[in-house]
Amino acid sequence: MLGQTPPLPRDDSVSCVECERGIPRTRFVDGKVTCPWCQTAQDEGGGQVIVSALPVGATHPKVSQRIEGTEQVYVTRQGTWFGWFWLAFTTVHCGFMFYGLSQGAVRVNHQLVTHPTLGHYLGLSAFYSIFFAVGFAFTLSRYTVRLADAQATVRFRLFPLVGWTWRLAVGETIRVSLAYRGARSNGSAVSAIVLASAGQEISFGSFLAKDVKEYLAAAMDGFYNGAAGESADFIPKP
Repeated sequence: MLGQTPPLPRDDSVSCVECERGIPRTRFVDGKVTCPWCQTAQDEGGGQVIVSALPVGATHPKVSQRIEGTEQVYVTRQGTWFGWFWLAFTTVHCGFMFYGLSQGAVRVNHQLVTHPTLGHYLGLSAFYSIFFAVGFAFTLSRYTVRLADAQATVRFRLFPLVGWTWRLAVGETIRVSLAYRGARSNGSAVSAIVLASAGQEISFGSFLAKDVKEYLAAAMDGFYNGAAGESADFIPKP
């Protein structure tokens, strides 16, 4: 009804800060929980849990780091098992198709090709290039994170010079968290690395390994907020 106050969450549940569904209090451990629907980590007080502070000198075997002037740079590759399986399957399937085409025993557009031409080979190559691109995106593609006092820059490169770049101007504070931003894997929501400052935010790395995401998020929080992490508790829902 118009003018009626929306029903309050039940006493035995807490509304998720992202999807707003009720999370049973029985799921909370030490006051924290991961939403079973959107995978957002949050606390019982209704806030989004920030990553843990990174120990001084901590490294990660899947992440390389270096210092360039006043910038801290982190580089990691996607390298998922799904991507390697996809590449292996695509390579084998592509090899069989090219072999069959060379023998004149492949159907193209429902027609059997008995005398393949250069156009047939180029067309088959173009078709498989899409599938190889997906495989490379989940294996050999890489993220480069550049942290500077005035700006955080994240570059995703599928191939050299092919990819996307996100930039975030850094205000007085920058908040770092792991939160759901629309990506799903096998039907389940996965979290992205989220950086927010001065009313703006960027997110990336949804399909990176969980431990890599946690390391990068903690490293960024440590760079901007110090070893203690100014964002140690939580950030409210935007």
